[in-house]
Amino acid sequence: MKIILMLGLILCAVVHAGSDIGPYINVLESQGEDPLQFTLKKLDTFDLLIFDDALHNAAEPFAFYRALISDQAFYTKAKYVFVEAFSIDQQRDIDQYLTTLPEDTLLLLPVFQNDYSGTGWNAQTYLDLLRMIYRINRELPAADRLEVVAVSNPFYWEAIRSPEDLEIARKSLTGRDYFMYRIIADRLDHFRSGRRGIFLTNTRHAYKGIKDHEGHFYWNTGTFFHQWHPGKTYSIRFHNVNLYIAAAVPDDSLVYKTTAGMEKMRYSWVRMDNGNWDRAFRAHGNKPLAVPLADNPFGKTPYIGNHMLDVSDGQTMHDAYDAVIFLAPIEVLHKTATFDFIYTPGFRRELERRYRILYTPEQIESELTGHGVQSLPELFDRLFVSQPKEIHSLSRSIAPLE
Repeated sequence: MKIILMLGLILCAVVHAGSDIGPYINVLESQGEDPLQFTLKKLDTFDLLIFDDALHNAAEPFAFYRALISDQAFYTKAKYVFVEAFSIDQQRDIDQYLTTLPEDTLLLLPVFQNDYSGTGWNAQTYLDLLRMIYRINRELPAADRLEVVAVSNPFYWEAIRSPEDLEIARKSLTGRDYFMYRIIADRLDHFRSGRRGIFLTNTRHAYKGIKDHEGHFYWNTGTFFHQWHPGKTYSIRFHNVNLYIAAAVPDDSLVYKTTAGMEKMRYSWVRMDNGNWDRAFRAHGNKPLAVPLADNPFGKTPYIGNHMLDVSDGQTMHDAYDAVIFLAPIEVLHKTATFDFIYTPGFRRELERRYRILYTPEQIESELTGHGVQSLPELFDRLFVSQPKEIHSLSRSIAPLE
């Protein structure tokens, strides 16, 4: 045992003395903090914490959100939980769920059925978050209860009757980042009232100030806040795989068009800084840590992400975020479980209608063939079912560290 311990100490000394990750480890040791305590302290200084979950279906960030929100120190400081995934036309349904006794999750059917994809948002993480806030609110005086605020543009599926209608609806999302900024800023009284909250979002909406090759900002939601209300917001990235865009892809009419536009690019998922971040976290024992990005090797890492095809020279990860939270090694990060209670008989009939708007007949036939079924109802039986939490497929797709 003494020999093993001695070898470990020697290895640690070698890493600090000669490895490229030595400076990173020094940052973890000198600046790393418990993620929960780090976040709660930031709420003393900043009115709005902006969280980038890295992947909307990532499970670990939501476990962290639940731990954060259930801490009494949180709900004595903050009142609002702003959620990108929910559209403002579903606010009434969210409010009704949170205030109805006894609890009735069926009130959330419209919230999860009418997402941008059109096929339903069935992530267990989001339902678990709402249910936990429901339980917390039951123990609080009415004036102190947490509010869940939907911030995305309305998307009225009942008004979408053709692929042309769908294209127009998607074009209406062009100003989505400013829309979300205004919804949040208005609820916070443009930082005049001292109200506080957290914004749960995804990568490109959380950026502070990434610029294009001409030096102009990409005006993401986080950018509006950072540039127009300096010192009021703080942007935090959860460590995970990162989007690497290699090139733009010519438009192909045969390829399914998504709201996010991912079909327009050739991309892959990679480790940050060629794996140096992961190596540093591993050498430090893979302990959960929050790390600020100002003036250190983590923050000086060259930027990669949604805007990298047209990014200004010298942009770094600190231009995008204020801090990073490491919860666990990428290899063991999970994809959320899913639920199926939203797929009622009525919604399944609506899904058939939406499918014929979302996909061409050729694309539908290809999907049926690929799943070995003859009809859309049979396809839905395959696709829209409850699934347990599992190791994320992207976690398995990246190259090993060594």
